Amino acid sequence: MTQSAPTQARVSLPRRLVRTTLVGLLVLLPVVGVCASLALRTPAWWSPIPRSDAAAAERGAQVEQALVSEFTRVRAEAPEWSIRIEQRDANAWLATRLPAWLESRGLPQAGPVQAQMGPGWMRVGVELPQAIVWWQASPIAQAGGCRLDGLRMGAGRLPLPGLSLMALPGIEQASLEGPIRLADGRQVRILDLEVLPGEVRLRLRTESAQASGR
Repeated sequence: MTQSAPTQARVSLPRRLVRTTLVGLLVLLPVVGVCASLALRTPAWWSPIPRSDAAAAERGAQVEQALVSEFTRVRAEAPEWSIRIEQRDANAWLATRLPAWLESRGLPQAGPVQAQMGPGWMRVGVELPQAIVWWQASPIAQAGGCRLDGLRMGAGRLPLPGLSLMALPGIEQASLEGPIRLADGRQVRILDLEVLPGEVRLRLRTESAQASGR
C-alpha cells in the first residue's frame, strides 16, 4: 500500500502533460490557422500596375526625367524649391522603371511593388511567392534627410509589428541619413516633408559644393 501512491503519481504526470499539450494544441491551431489565412489574403488596398502597361511606362519615364531635372537644376538665385509626388506617379515608376533599374545593376527582382500614401504615413508592399509583404512608416524630415518613425510590417492582411525591426534593423532610427548628394558635389537638403492622402510634398534646398563641403 505504501508504494502504490508514488507509482500512481509517476503514471498520472505524463498523462496530465499529454492532456495539457493536446488542449494547448486545440487552442493554438485555430489561432494559427486564422493568422495564416490572413497572411495569405490579398490586402484590400493592393492593386499594382502591370509592368506591361504602356501608359504607366510612359508616365514612369516622365516622372523619372522630371525628378532628375529638378534635382540637378542650377538654383543660384533661389536655392529653396518644392516638389509634389503623386501616388499614381510613384506607382507608375515602381511598376515599370524600378524593374529596369534593378536589371541594369544586376540586382535580384521580386514581384510587383506598390506604394500607398495616407495622412502622415506611407506604405510600400511587394509581392513575394509566399505572400504580399508590406512596410508602413511615418517619414519625417530631419538633419537634411529623412527619418522613418513608427515602422511596422505585415503580410497580407496580418500586421506583424514584432518583425519590423528584425527585418530592417536600425531603419527606425535612421533611414536616409543626411542630405542627398549630387554627382557634381552639390547636395539637396530636405527641409520639410508632408505626406497627404495620395501624395507627398517636399520642401528642399540645393546647396553648392563649397557649402556642402563645410
